Amino acid sequence: MKNNRSALRRMGTAVIVSVALAGTAHATGGRDIPTVTGPIPGTSVGNHPFDAAAYQAVPIDLARRGYREDEYFLSGTANVYQYDNPADPADTAVKVLREGPYTNRILVRRPTDPRRFSGNVVIELLNATNDYDLPVLWSYAHDYFLSRGDVWIGITSKPVTIAGLKTFNPVRYAALSWANPNPNETDASCPVLQTIVGGATHATEDGLLWDVLSQTAALVRSGDPRSPLHGYGVRAIYGAGYSQSAIDLVPYINAIAPLTHGAPIFDGYLVGSGFGIQAPLDQCSPAPASGDPRNVLRSPNAAIIATQSQTDYVSGRQAYRADSDAANDRYRYYEAAGPAHVVVEQTTSAANTTDTHAAGGTTLVEDYATCLPGAQLSTFPGRYLLDAAFSQLEGWVRNGRTPPHAPLLQTSGTPPNLVTTLDANGNGVGGVRAPELDAAVATYTASTGAASLNCSLSGQVLPFDAAKLHGLYPTDLSYLGRFVGSTLAVTRQGFLTPDDAVEAIGQALQRHVP
Repeated sequence: MKNNRSALRRMGTAVIVSVALAGTAHATGGRDIPTVTGPIPGTSVGNHPFDAAAYQAVPIDLARRGYREDEYFLSGTANVYQYDNPADPADTAVKVLREGPYTNRILVRRPTDPRRFSGNVVIELLNATNDYDLPVLWSYAHDYFLSRGDVWIGITSKPVTIAGLKTFNPVRYAALSWANPNPNETDASCPVLQTIVGGATHATEDGLLWDVLSQTAALVRSGDPRSPLHGYGVRAIYGAGYSQSAIDLVPYINAIAPLTHGAPIFDGYLVGSGFGIQAPLDQCSPAPASGDPRNVLRSPNAAIIATQSQTDYVSGRQAYRADSDAANDRYRYYEAAGPAHVVVEQTTSAANTTDTHAAGGTTLVEDYATCLPGAQLSTFPGRYLLDAAFSQLEGWVRNGRTPPHAPLLQTSGTPPNLVTTLDANGNGVGGVRAPELDAAVATYTASTGAASLNCSLSGQVLPFDAAKLHGLYPTDLSYLGRFVGSTLAVTRQGFLTPDDAVEAIGQALQRHVP
């Protein structure tokens, strides 16, 4: 095992990069970078990137915000890894099973003028749960990124979503491939395909993801003339994911990232609503079980902020660990009262209905309509904590500014059967707060209680009737006083950015409380 570790560290995430698309590959810091094709032409209806900002459910005019959007294809060779001893919770060492070529796609949103660039790059693993690419963190935090001049890069993270891309536009995405480097894999040799939410086949390999991610970040950091960010002066790179994508980040942070030698590829990570579990390293080997210590996040050279919504924290507590300010173990953990795993914000930046259907999927809004007849998807502003988390992470990495600590959600019962303590208005107690809780006009549930996956993860908003509102707030002024007071308090604590605080108060001023 010791020799195997040494070999892996010498290799870093060693790859033999394909030269089919753009000539000889270049290396950076001992880590090869992929070849680049693009920008991929075409922005018109029927030949535009899937998830393009102009074709979101609620379109964004990036040009008016001083941004441009481009799609690129990256090609290289990626290792498939496996834990040395999958059954041993104390063994985080991994071995290389095989390697195989890939061609993947990234979507890059960056300031048109490099002088506006903040120096921060967020690489988000696009969520694959619905079998098409979902830019979940972009949905929450796009205004934060755009206002600061950050670069956002969405990276396709599963073969199942490549299938969706090919369904959406078989010509545009013909070159994409995560072909299984083991042509002999069958039901006999691999009877149970290990995935988070289905979609795997023997023809492809989910486990190519880890080096695909490393090589994408290495390209961004490289300064190579073919990099989409050549000339942009990258200062820090953050890996980010929400839900299934956060689950993917756990083994990457704990087992794969330490293999790279030299300076770290990622400076920090935001791991959002990951349930305290991790994805399988390869699709024929099970992931460590819930409660396995390998699910606990640690990095010797990158800062980590992990968040859990009110839906996810019970599972997330299985991988709970204390906060740390140590230089070789920077970590924060936040549980939010109020937001469900899925809220309205997620629906706004997903692909529009036409594109989603063209990719073979259904929209989040359509999915929610099947949960409870007449139910209203939670409008709780999940962006508050996620914007603040990005701000705290960037401050920690760039300026050494220590993020605040936060209490856990208050509960009764014992793990894993925890029950959230609710206040008189039916909202969660403890955790990271928001003015929508402390000056409530509605109850925000953590789940619809329906059985299907999307329904169980989606919350409801239950607006108060006029009588209850009048009992809580006899006048508009009494409501505004409580709302503004809470907003200022949460902002001082570091869990609401100044921009979000201004927006929240502006919305409260327009809200008439009977």
